[in-house]
Amino acid sequence: MQFFSRYSFIWKFPKEQELAYSRFVQPANLLSLRLVTFITLFGMTTFLIIDYFRDVDFSIVLVSRICVLSIASGLMAFTFKKPLSPNFIPWGIVIIGFINFSAALVTATYARMPGFYLTNLLFLIWVLVVAASGLNLRHGLLLNIILLLVFLGYSQLVNRQPFYFSQYPHLFVSFIYFTLVSIVLEYRRRKSFLQFSELTEQKRLVEDLNQQKNKIISILSHDVASPLNTLSGLLHLQAKGQISENEFRPFLTQIGDQLHNVTGLLHGLVRWSRSQMEGFVSQQKPVDFVKHLDELVKLFQPSASEKNISIKLKAEPNLVIYADEEMIRIAVRSLISNAIKFATPKSEISIQSFLNEETIILRISNKGTPIPEIHREKLFTYKMPSTEGTKGERGTGLGLAMAAFFVRFNGGEIFLEPSGNSHLTEFRIELPTSEEQSLDRSMKYRQAFGVSKS
Repeated sequence: MQFFSRYSFIWKFPKEQELAYSRFVQPANLLSLRLVTFITLFGMTTFLIIDYFRDVDFSIVLVSRICVLSIASGLMAFTFKKPLSPNFIPWGIVIIGFINFSAALVTATYARMPGFYLTNLLFLIWVLVVAASGLNLRHGLLLNIILLLVFLGYSQLVNRQPFYFSQYPHLFVSFIYFTLVSIVLEYRRRKSFLQFSELTEQKRLVEDLNQQKNKIISILSHDVASPLNTLSGLLHLQAKGQISENEFRPFLTQIGDQLHNVTGLLHGLVRWSRSQMEGFVSQQKPVDFVKHLDELVKLFQPSASEKNISIKLKAEPNLVIYADEEMIRIAVRSLISNAIKFATPKSEISIQSFLNEETIILRISNKGTPIPEIHREKLFTYKMPSTEGTKGERGTGLGLAMAAFFVRFNGGEIFLEPSGNSHLTEFRIELPTSEEQSLDRSMKYRQAFGVSKS
């Protein structure tokens, strides 16, 4: 049983992967369809010339061959039209197979063709279906079985020639042989697709890491260095006596806020960097979620007050999540900071948290600058550009990406909620409450995105 489950992909991938595989092999399959159609056109033309000099009923041969040539020519012309549906290619192969075999049955019955003609053509069709058609194993096997059954029915019920009976052992041996060959070929094709998919995913991960690295370098060189340089310059001026204490004091609040933001950013970056390292172990445990929400609301009250923004927290009591405490704190901190940054002055930020079955829901909403439609697809990625807040606050573009990473790393999920109000922005986080739920979901995320296992 383990053997069949291990090689089940030869028969069919899961639905989404099968669609990706169909797109992957479509160019090669289209070329295969054209090749098989060309062989049909060439073969039927050659047979038509040969049959002209044979002792057969040429009128029947001529009609059957012209029918095949007409259909095959139309099919060949159609293959050069764009775009083509992926389903067209297997159906094209089926049509070619059946018109060839149908024409062979007609000529074998009414045109006094030699007995070997029908069996030889059946062998040829099998070879083309297995080796050149590009059909999936399940489609090719089904087509060959149908053609075999048609031949058996024909030889038993319509044209009982002794020669056909003598060919049964050869047909069955050939059928088994062609089936084994088709399994090997399909295995190699699908294995190539899996290797290609793995390489593509690795390339994507490397590109994402490069983008993250470049963005972090940009942040360190500007967002981190800028307030430090400002502070250094002011301290130097004061030490030289070129600026009085009264002139120096107004800058302290601004620099303090900048350093506070830098500290939070560096803390998140360090935690994110560690999580990318091989052998990183996350500290997942039961966490009092309401306690952390209370602490974060108090932490952000001063920066919210500067914009006359009130933060309203409404949370059910005794909400306990199972997660890495520090990661979730950084994620929620990023979302609250983001809400304050883009909230309209004198508005309200709403934070709600409640239990929904086995998941804890956190909603953070604010009224203010809406997220542009072109940025929504990049919202939780490191490709998100930096944007200014409602009072010109600078950002890094990393906050939401890190929040999404930490939430998903702990088996949760994050969403931007649709809203009928264009000025209302609401984020929803879903967090697991049990160890089993957290580990199961987080493991799937880590495997999908190449994150180190804890």
